[in-house]
Amino acid sequence: MQTYTTQRMIHAAAAVAFAAAATAVAIGSPAKAATLGWSTVEGCTSAMGSVSYQPGLTNVARSETGTLSVTLAGCSSLYSGSTPGTGLLTASLSGTSSTAGVSQRGTFTINWPAGSGLNPSNGTLTLTGPDAAGHYTAGGSITSGAFPGASLGTAFVVTAVNPGATGSPAHPVTLQQVTNTAPVQVQRNMG
Repeated sequence: MQTYTTQRMIHAAAAVAFAAAATAVAIGSPAKAATLGWSTVEGCTSAMGSVSYQPGLTNVARSETGTLSVTLAGCSSLYSGSTPGTGLLTASLSGTSSTAGVSQRGTFTINWPAGSGLNPSNGTLTLTGPDAAGHYTAGGSITSGAFPGASLGTAFVVTAVNPGATGSPAHPVTLQQVTNTAPVQVQRNMG
């Protein structure tokens, strides 16, 4: 009886070991599985600043140029951890926009906090919105400098506009103060 019970225990242990090995082969090692897909390689929790428009947003859509300038703080890297200090995201944009809807495209530069040791990131950016919740989305891709080939994304909400702005032709919105509602994230496909 003892031999039969011992053999059953050996067979059960072998079955568990086989199932574990088969699962590991199917999904890969846990470390490898965690790095596959899109990962945030650099991010900042705070982005506050402004978007200026020329000739200014009115309730009628028209051609506008825009300049986005936000200070980045609370930055950290997947590779080196938290980075003290602040950085700056600037973008030169253009497109057809109004107080009801912004659609701007152009180029950007991010000067990362000095402590990061990173070169500036340059690329293309699109700014659109607002959505039903009043959020503006900024997204694009990095073409040179730190993290080439990575994507960039964040979202903003307008906290104030230039004094007296009503969106009328006589009082257009030439400046929007913005703060982020989502972290600024640089993501790279690790898969």
